[in-house]
Amino acid sequence: RLLCSPNPYIRKKAALCARRMVHRVPDMMEVFADRAMEQLNERNHAVVLTGVTLMIDIVSVEKLFKAVFAQCVPLLCRILKVLISGGFASEYDVSGVSDPYLQAKILHLLRLLSEDDEAVGDSISDILAQVATNVDNNKTSGNAVLYECVRTIMSVKGNSGLRVLAVNILGRFLGYRDNNMRYIALSLLLKALAEDPEALQRHRNVI
Repeated sequence: RLLCSPNPYIRKKAALCARRMVHRVPDMMEVFADRAMEQLNERNHAVVLTGVTLMIDIVSVEKLFKAVFAQCVPLLCRILKVLISGGFASEYDVSGVSDPYLQAKILHLLRLLSEDDEAVGDSISDILAQVATNVDNNKTSGNAVLYECVRTIMSVKGNSGLRVLAVNILGRFLGYRDNNMRYIALSLLLKALAEDPEALQRHRNVI
């Protein structure tokens, strides 16, 4: 009932409570699944963010809900497209990147939904390419989004062009002076090595 409240602050708080209930009482998930999807139609960033996070928790606990949430993939892609074009409320910008928290969460959810589902993987390829090429990699907030984007690309099967793009992003991370950036780049390159060793050859000397 509170997830349907006209007050967005209450809807946000209700979604956060629902996340805890999903883990403690998994039988309650079905009650919250439809409400979580409805949160995506909001204009309020916080409500959308908690809705996406609730969906992530539900899918993490029960994989069967991946098929239910797959119907939201086109909407999630539209939200992400608006975010990278700066169309959402500007007060959520972080160092010039439009709400990197929401972008990262959407990419995380898309990754979960695309695992072992080629149809979802194909449908999100275009938006992943747009994120990878349009997000500012000179900002820490932008790199956080790119990191999630690369992880999602790695989960999509059969798109070698996207994978090369992801490996090149990680190659840029290797060139940073920050050890954390280089560490996560090497960790993800290790995963890429098993599936596409040729794509890593150009970064061999840096590695």
